[in-house]
Amino acid sequence: MVYITNMIINRFGLHNRIKQRLSRTISLILACIMLTGCAFGGTDADMQGTDIQVYYITSDTNGLVPVSSGIRANSYNTKEALLKDVIETLAASPEAKLRAPLGSENGFRTAEIVDNQVVLDFDESMAELDVISRTLIMAAATRTLTQIEGIDAVSGTINGSPMLDSAGMVIGAMTADAYVDNAGLQINAEERTQLTLYFANATGDGLVKVNRTVVYSGNIPMDKLVMQQLIIGPQEGEHAYPVINPSTKLINVTTQDGTCYVNLDSTFLSPVDNISNDVAIYSIVDSLIELGTVNKVQFLIDSDSDVMFREAVSLNTQFDRNLDIVEE
Repeated sequence: MVYITNMIINRFGLHNRIKQRLSRTISLILACIMLTGCAFGGTDADMQGTDIQVYYITSDTNGLVPVSSGIRANSYNTKEALLKDVIETLAASPEAKLRAPLGSENGFRTAEIVDNQVVLDFDESMAELDVISRTLIMAAATRTLTQIEGIDAVSGTINGSPMLDSAGMVIGAMTADAYVDNAGLQINAEERTQLTLYFANATGDGLVKVNRTVVYSGNIPMDKLVMQQLIIGPQEGEHAYPVINPSTKLINVTTQDGTCYVNLDSTFLSPVDNISNDVAIYSIVDSLIELGTVNKVQFLIDSDSDVMFREAVSLNTQFDRNLDIVEE
């Protein structure tokens, strides 16, 4: 810095006393510039490291995909200015196969910073969406916005009133770790895992525990993998019987704050021979809870939770683990 200061002074051929005074002034200015650069700009490497990853929803509503936005957090002077640009990015899809979580079709209205969280307000369009779509919208927004320094959580309101879950309870502020990572298009490598699955016993009135090693594509979320394996049914040598009609279509599945939302088509309501209602339901519930990231399971049939299972069991509730019907 001394070299640069002297070069500037000598370039203009100034008097010695003026040189000394100007030298101190220029040095101070250069120091301020360097400090400012460290605080807001940094090196190119630093700038690259602070890119905000914006999360979008897959077109099949099966998970989230992070996309580098090019927005560099340390180039903004205030959280409010950074939030404005990130919200605009969340409102526009970068490509056809990805859905913008804060697009106009989802009823997004405003975003406001309150203490250490962002409150997102929506109109009635948000309330009309199925619970999985709402969950993915809030998950995408939360994972994106909590990258902003000083923002720890995100909450949602509808026309200013707190957003409710499928049970009618207020959904509080969520942190990024409240959502199981369903970023499903990132890894395509083949992986191996062991699942604990529950199928029916020979008489259909109890569950049998099966440990199954599965080789799968790494882009499949674990809750979806469990559901796929349950629909496939028992394999040779497992001494168990199927509980789900193999023609059942898994529409989507996602996990939020310990609750797994499983959306199946109406084929699921078709009975499998000799399988009791409890066995059909808790085969899924107990298998998903074995993952360790799920505490409860909420069923939807064609995106509707207000459904009776075989005209006997209401699915408009959240199911806990039930090991009482599992054979030893």
